[in-house]
Amino acid sequence: MGDLTASAAQTTAKEVIGAKMLELAERDARVVVVNADLTRSSALDEFAERFPQRCFNVGIAEQQMVSFAAGLAAEGFMPFCFTFGPFLSMRAIEQIRTDVCYPGLPVRFIGANAGYSAGIMGATHCALEDVGILCSISGMTLAEGADPYDAAAVLEASLALDGPLYLRTNREKQGRVLPEGTAFEFGRARVLRDGRDGAFLVSGVCVQAALEAAERLAKERRASVRVIDLASVRPLDEASVLDAVGCGSVVVAQDANIRGGLGYQVAAVMAQVGVTCKLKMLGCPDKYVPIATPSYLYHANGYDADGLTAAMEELL
Repeated sequence: MGDLTASAAQTTAKEVIGAKMLELAERDARVVVVNADLTRSSALDEFAERFPQRCFNVGIAEQQMVSFAAGLAAEGFMPFCFTFGPFLSMRAIEQIRTDVCYPGLPVRFIGANAGYSAGIMGATHCALEDVGILCSISGMTLAEGADPYDAAAVLEASLALDGPLYLRTNREKQGRVLPEGTAFEFGRARVLRDGRDGAFLVSGVCVQAALEAAERLAKERRASVRVIDLASVRPLDEASVLDAVGCGSVVVAQDANIRGGLGYQVAAVMAQVGVTCKLKMLGCPDKYVPIATPSYLYHANGYDADGLTAAMEELL
């Protein structure tokens, strides 16, 4: 699917999503924004100026933010809630579960700082456990775009989604990874590169790393490795996962805690059907790592392009 390298134009998810929210609000009167004292940090200043009666800053009060958004949704609005992922998935989890998911309300949670993208801010601000936590909440849909534009595509698709959504977003600047106009569909994986010798099953920042790794393996080892983007983490495209098992060697990588992360979701699908293959899970280790830059942490923990290449070579 197009060029395997990211575009030279670098931007952040918050900037692209901030612009997307303006577009969504102009088209759909249900769209409102709620944030926990992060209007500027979420690039929502222009939204607040243009739609002052549809933008609510509740202050540093994530639990109240979620309950407030649930009330708006119950009255027919579609709230988009912005704050850091660890605060949503841990501090406000009871409100997410009981006030939003239990009644199945259409609240969209945009959780920034996915994985180690906020590594320089330390463990308190890194969304490491959010995938495992939110995948265990009945009724929750969870997605993670491959690049900032893909994150905006998820929000576009969410206008037609019944029930709640949690979108993980990366903090760092990133170029375009997927070709412009690439569609996103909940519950549907995207095969970005075909292959028969092995398969990378990835989401978020690991998509670009997997594409680069697959290209290296093709040139250096003549290995044909499939790359599957599981941007829809829940619901997961189980058919695509099981089809990848036929390759014999599967590497799953996500910028999240390995325990409960994408690898665990993939392994559960395999176990329930009773199929197996050589499987390796990559991601944030089950420990607190030192404060460092994202690129350093991706490399040190083996899920940048170098790490994915080495992991697949080991299985092959």
